Formats: sequence, C-alpha cells, structure tokens
Amino acid sequence: MSGTEQRVKQSRGDRELTQDPRRLRRRRIAAGLTIRELSIRAQVATGSISALENGDQSARVTMLAALASALGCEITDLMPDEAAMNGHGAA
Repeated sequence: MSGTEQRVKQSRGDRELTQDPRRLRRRRIAAGLTIRELSIRAQVATGSISALENGDQSARVTMLAALASALGCEITDLMPDEAAMNGHGAA
C-alpha cells in the first residue's frame, strides 16, 4: 500500500484525508487569498477552511480537491510529507 493510500480512510461513502494545516495555510497565503476569498473560489464554508488550517478538522476528498483546484495545486501538495507521516521529520 502506498503512502497516499495509507493516509486515506473510508468514511461514510467519501474518503477522509489527513491534510497538513500548515501547508494549506501557506498555499492560501502564497496565493494572496483570505480565508473568505478561498471559500468563495472553492465553494467551501469559511469555518471549514479555518478548522482545516487549525488542524481541528480533516477534509473529505471532494473538499480537498476543491481547495487544491482553487489554489492551483495538487491534493498531495496539501498533505504531509511521507517522513512526517511516519514520525521521521517535519513537513
């Protein structure tokens, strides 16, 4: 099983991913977007983006796909590095 597959789990018909809150925030800021602006572009509630950036919530695949698309990146760009997932370093 690949690292990506290990980070994905089944949950109520949609998969839940472990995103890296710091990467999401860095991508948003680098794109020059406020949480509100990203929420409009991705059609995701501002509270959900805030919870994701604070590490209080995990994202469904569809939500991460929408955020990645709005930020012009891949879903994997919003996820932890393999080493960080295995406890061998920081993202």
